[in-house]
This record gives sequence, C-alpha cells and structure tokens, in this order.
Amino acid sequence: MKLSLNWLKRYIQVNLTADELSHKLTMAGIEVEKVSKENNDVVFDLEVTPNRPDCLNVIGFARELSAILDQKKQIPSFKPHKMPTKKYDIQVDDKKDCARYIGTLIENVHVKPAVDWMESLLKSIGVRTVNNLVDITNFCLMETGQPMHAFDADKISGNKIIVRRAKKGEKIVMIDGVERELDPSILVIADDKKPVAVAGIMGGKESEVTEKTHNVLLESAYFDPVLIRRAARKLGLSTDSSYRFERGVDFDMVESGANRAIDLILELAKGDITKKDEVKAVSKLKLSTSIVVSIEQINGYLNDKLSIHACKKILNNLDFEATLFGKNKIKITPPSFRGDIKQEVDIVEEIARIVGYDNLPSTTPLIKPSQILPDEKRQKRNAIRKALLSQGLNEIITYTMVNKRSLEKTRQESLSGISIINPLSQDQEILRPALLASHLNVLAANINHQQKDLTVFETGKIYIGGSEKEVLAVALSGKQNSDWRNHARKTVNYYDLKGVLVKTIQDVFGAEITVKHIKKNYFDETQSVAIFLKGQEIGEMGLLSDEVVNNFDIKNAKVLFAQLDLEKLLKEDWRHKKFVPVCEFPAIIRDVSLAIKTEINFADITQEAFLLGEGILKSIDFIEEYLGEKIQKGYRGIVFSCSYQSDKKTLTDDEITKLHQRIVASIIQKFSAIQR
Repeated sequence: MKLSLNWLKRYIQVNLTADELSHKLTMAGIEVEKVSKENNDVVFDLEVTPNRPDCLNVIGFARELSAILDQKKQIPSFKPHKMPTKKYDIQVDDKKDCARYIGTLIENVHVKPAVDWMESLLKSIGVRTVNNLVDITNFCLMETGQPMHAFDADKISGNKIIVRRAKKGEKIVMIDGVERELDPSILVIADDKKPVAVAGIMGGKESEVTEKTHNVLLESAYFDPVLIRRAARKLGLSTDSSYRFERGVDFDMVESGANRAIDLILELAKGDITKKDEVKAVSKLKLSTSIVVSIEQINGYLNDKLSIHACKKILNNLDFEATLFGKNKIKITPPSFRGDIKQEVDIVEEIARIVGYDNLPSTTPLIKPSQILPDEKRQKRNAIRKALLSQGLNEIITYTMVNKRSLEKTRQESLSGISIINPLSQDQEILRPALLASHLNVLAANINHQQKDLTVFETGKIYIGGSEKEVLAVALSGKQNSDWRNHARKTVNYYDLKGVLVKTIQDVFGAEITVKHIKKNYFDETQSVAIFLKGQEIGEMGLLSDEVVNNFDIKNAKVLFAQLDLEKLLKEDWRHKKFVPVCEFPAIIRDVSLAIKTEINFADITQEAFLLGEGILKSIDFIEEYLGEKIQKGYRGIVFSCSYQSDKKTLTDDEITKLHQRIVASIIQKFSAIQR
C-alpha cells in the first residue's frame, strides 16, 4: 500500500518529518518498508497485515494518526443525497455472494480529463489517470477503501443489472483488453444478455466509460471475500479492488463511499441523479458484541500505569465506541470496519500499539526453573548418530513428501504411503512410506556433481497405514573411505555396510545382529538380507538391483542400502560400559580360508567358533569373500582371521594350534565346508 503525505494532510495536520512519521507508524504495528519522493510529495510504502483492511485507504491512516498524535481528523462528509423514487432494475441471484449492492444512475455527465489536484494525488501513488469519472472511482477507492465501478449506462442491455454466477464457457473481454473464459465459480455483473464485469475484480471493455459516455451507472457493493479471492487466483488477476475485497471491505462504507463518489461526480462531471436501487441481504454484518475490559487488565498485560481516561481517549480516536463502565472498566463496541476485534486482548493490543511499543516498559520475564528429566530415546538416537558420524558417514535430511512415481522407480509400489489432498507440486504427492527413494535422489544429485564416494545416513519418519514410524537408513556408494594402511581403495560392498551397522549397534547397545537371506525385488538376489536383533527382525539391507539404480540415472555405480526400525532399536537397553584393563599378554592370530555353501551365514560360523573358543578366542575378523572359477558351484570362498589371547598368561604356539585345528575341524564337519 502506498500512502501520499500530501493526500494524508488533507485530513489531519502532520508536523513530523518523514523519518519521524515512519517510526511512529512502525511502532504502531504498520511497517514502513520504503520512503520515496514523487514530485513535491513524500510517498510511504507500507506493509499492511491481512487483518487490517481498514488501513488500505488514506482515511484509515488519518484515523491511525489521530490516535497516535492525539489530534483531530477532518473526514469528508458522506451525507446521502436526495434520491429519486424511480429505481434502476437490479437483481442479485444469491445474497450470500453479494450481501449489498447499490446502483446509482447519473445522466448527462461531462467526461473530460481529471482535475489537476486529483491527478497529482493519484499519480503520486502510481495510479494511472483515465478521465474524470474513472479517476473519481479510483480516488474514492484509495480514500475510503471502498471499491467502486462506473459503467457506461447506455451500453448495458435492457437497462438491468444481474449479479450472478458465470455460466460455463462464458467469456468476457476485460478493461485490460484480455479475453478471459469464466466458469460457475466466478461471480459476474451482467446485463440481460452477457457479463459486463467480473465482480470485485475488473470491469468489461465493452461497458467502460469513455469520452463519449453521457450516462453512467455507479456500482458500490459488498462481495463475499472468499469468492473474490478464489476468482482472482483462478483468473490470475489481482487488482486494487480485488485486493481489498479479498480482505473484507467495510459493510457500512458501501453506501458512504457511494455518496462520496456521487458528490465528486456532481461537482466535477455535473449530471443528474435519475435512478437508484439497493439490494441488501442484511441491515448490518454481524460483528463482535461489546467488550468490557478493566484498567487492571490493560496495565497487567502491558506492565504500565496507564490511566483509564487515556485508554478511553485512544479508543475513541480510533472510532471505537468506548464508555466508562463502573469505576475502573471500559465498555467498548468495535466499529464496523474492525472485524478483527473480538476479545479483551485485542483491545489491549490496540492501546499498546498506539502508545508505541517502544514506549512500553520492558522487564525480564519471571522464569520458574523446573526439573526436566532427560529423554532417554533422544539420548539413544544421538548416540546412534554419533556412532555413525565417527565412522565417517555424513548425515542428510530429506523431504517427508515424495511423488508416487518414485515408488515405482524403487519397485516399492506395494507401499502406498499417505496421499496429500492439496499437494504443492507433483513431487510432494504422498508422505513417504520408505526412505529408499529419498536417498537415491540424494546420491544421484551428488554423483551428477562429481561427488561419487558417498556414505550417508538419515533418521527420519515414514508413513504407512495411517501411522508414522521412525527409521534409520544408511546408503553407501563409490570407493571405501581413504585409509593410510590401504593405498588401493576398493569399491564399497555388502560387508562395508554390514560392518557399519554391526559396529553402531555394538557400540550403542552392546548387542550383536544376525542376518538371514531374503528376496526383495529392489535388492540383488545374492546380496539381500533381513536384520535380526535378539531374534526380532529390525530391518533389511543389501545391494540395490541395477534396474532400481538406473531408474534414478545413477550410472556405473553400485549402491548399498539399509533401513532399520529405529523405534525397535530405541527400546533396547544401553550398553553398560565398564573399564577393562588392557591385556598385557600378546595375541596370536590364525587365518582361515574355507569354501562354504552360499546359503550359510558367516554369523553361524562365528557363533560355532566362539562356542569352542574356551574363552581365549577373543575376536573373528572377516577379511574377504571370493566368487570365481576356482570355487565350485553353490559355494563361496571366505577368508577370516581368529585372534587368541589369554588374560592370565602367554599362550604357547602348541596350545593355539590344537585349539584352532579343533575349531576349524568342527566348522568343516558341521557346515560341510571345504578347507582351501
């Protein structure tokens, strides 16, 4: 909203500089974004909040300054003229769409250029001048906040105005010269043949006032704000009129604004009022009832010592009907243009902003300390994050909403997710039922920017069957992290992913996971497993199939992915760590190379080894897996090392050899393994 200082001075005396006035308005809750000079005028660009349509006009700001500066305002007279008994034919089909419509026919007008003073004021705020009649409607709009429109009455067929919904496929060429197609969701002003304007937005080209106009029909109305807002969005058209109708105009100003425009037309364009009609759904719009507030309440909220008379004067200057009610209370009835005033705190806010927020005393709020117990789930979640970060992974955060196509690309169509009724875009159609698509989008974006070695994780929510669940997802791609001990960096594989999860759960919960082969159509058949913790399934992991990866334009790259039920993990007990002194006796390591059946899990082998380890088998480290021509069909080669160490003595080579041979023999016999 632009405000002309010269225009404002027509209604109230202002002896402040532009900077001082800007400060006063801002401290009263109306932000001044910019101050500029236009010819011999100062123009303020103001940010008016949606709940203050009463400030979308010059008189509204004169009212505000009257209260801020405690000065009288001089508002133009809106007294009605003596109207003829002859009525113009006006029909309103639905009074919910149009609660009030006034049409006034003025004949024998003289259309000519705008008068200098009006042209100067309009141009200062960026309003284009056309002719004296059109300029009067624009002037009254900016002065009173009431949108009006002037029709060339001789171009209205049948001398009749019908306020109705548009018919499907109906079209109108508007004043801007653009033809627009209408539909029944749009309210129009029509004659007995066709639409002549889109209600509350813009008039039609055919019925506009020109220099040849002799008779004019002046429209002033109250339209449903929601209806106008939807129509403006649908047509992609925003005007000064629609901007005000959308926020709600003053019901009482429909008539007052019309009277002001008639005054100016008769003064500047002459003419005679020959017909008038008004259609009114209700006598007044229902507003809030009177509000009673005490001076104790006001000062209690503001921590100030305002007097009851000062508060009453502020409200009266804002055109509230405020009277003393008892000794320490004020009874307030809000004016028709302040539909946002509904309760006591609204009254207190009005007083506060007029006093000036910078003039109110400031105090430190009283804070009562209370014991806040630690959230154990949050602590566990942070411990998991820390464990993953310490292994070199990067945390990511992805959008909760995805498109349905992404589920098809990941072969997860069976996970329907939860549809969004009003999605902002096609990429935000559903609440995600899994994190796989989100992670593949992140990997694809990074790989396209030449960041190919990726290890990421995320803790986030998924939505399935009308409920939400928190999960942990990990994705790996590219080369292994650089290590000074290993110059030749290998491509990440299944065991890298498994190692990340094993270490994380071991560090946080002191528990071991086990895996079992499963078949999922988005994983590679040979490398996909379900993950178990203490016999309970908590997730899945594996190598993603080439087709799924290619669907996300990830070329020549393998992607490992895991998703775990974080809520099940968070129910696990913490790992109770205790100090264990460093063993002073040396460890002896023996390597084992076996060919085992592909369906046998390495976890089963380690479990058997520890059972026979007699307490001195301290750890088993997987080294590599081999699949090649030298391994018979149905088998895979594995290499692992066993570390033996005693807490009490130095073990002899003979002791370790006997125990190690016994363990290997047992594994070979139990699992039909072949020693290599």
